[in-house]
Amino acid sequence: MSGSLAEDNKRITVEEYLELEAKSKVKHEFFDGEIIAMAGAKRSHSLAAGNIFRQIANQLVEKDCEVHQSDIKVKVRDNHFVYPDVVAACGELDWESGETVLLNPTVVFEVLSKSTEARDRGEKAQDYRRLPTLTDHLLVSQKEMLIEHFSRQNDGSWKLVEYRTADDVIRIESIGCAFTLENAYHGITFPKLKLVKTENKDAI
Repeated sequence: MSGSLAEDNKRITVEEYLELEAKSKVKHEFFDGEIIAMAGAKRSHSLAAGNIFRQIANQLVEKDCEVHQSDIKVKVRDNHFVYPDVVAACGELDWESGETVLLNPTVVFEVLSKSTEARDRGEKAQDYRRLPTLTDHLLVSQKEMLIEHFSRQNDGSWKLVEYRTADDVIRIESIGCAFTLENAYHGITFPKLKLVKTENKDAI
C-alpha cells in the first residue's frame, strides 16, 4: 500500500485496513477510518526503543511473557490500531488477524517525537488507558532524559511518576522488570543548552 490513502484522507473499514496493511511495505496506524503513515525513526528514537526493548526482553526470558518492538499492532479499541515502540504482555496472549494484532498488552512504551507527541499524549494515550489489561504506560522523551511512567492503581486511577536523572530506577511491578534511566538512554547524547546573551540597557 502506498501512502496515497493516508494523503487523501479516504476513510476505510477495519477489514480494508488490515488487508492493505498485510501487503504494505510501510506501517500505518488506523484511527476511526483514517490511516496514518508512520515515518522513519531518527537515531535517538531507534536507540531509546532498542535499549528499552533489550532491558525488558532480557528480564522476561524465563517468564510467561512476550515483548515486541514496533512491528506488532495493538488494538486499543474497535476502530483504533497502533504500533507501540515497545509492548510487553504476560500470561495467555489474545491475538487477532493471524497473530498480527495483540488485544491484551500489559505494558506499552511510546518514544515521543515532534510529529507524534500530540497524538501520543492525546487520543492514543486515552485509548491505551481504557484497556483493561494495561497496567503501565510509559512516554519516553527524545529531547531530554525523561520518562513519564503512568501506572494503574488498585482503584483504576492512574499515577504519574517522572524520572529525570541517570540513576533513577524505573520499576514495572506488573512484569517484574526494572532498569535505570541511564540504561534507557545508553548511546544517546543530548545537545547542550545554549546560553543567550542579553544586553543590559540600564547599565551605566
